[in-house]
Amino acid sequence: MKRSKSVNLVVVPLLAAAFLSGCGNEEKETAYCVDQENKVTDNENCDRGNNSSFFWFFGAAGLGRGSFAPAGDRINSTDKAALAKRGGFGSSARSGGIGRPTGRTIGGGGFSGGG
Repeated sequence: MKRSKSVNLVVVPLLAAAFLSGCGNEEKETAYCVDQENKVTDNENCDRGNNSSFFWFFGAAGLGRGSFAPAGDRINSTDKAALAKRGGFGSSARSGGIGRPTGRTIGGGGFSGGG
């Protein structure tokens, strides 16, 4: 008996499930103002843009004032060129508070276009 060269139909749903498992696990990225020790502080310290002791930290939402910001991108608050290159904050840019959404998603896997 001759075997078919086509893909076994059992494999197709498994591949689809593996691809989609990376979607939906994304979190909304949040920018936090942190000090030199990566402790979250008020956005106002970074908004001024005149003190190189503060940084914008980009990571998952859910941190509060005084929290330690773990892994993520960090850009000095005085480095306007790097912040602009990264994409800025869009319409969510407002002074004060703790954290600010960037409009991006992080995590998941698969393709960066989301799921």
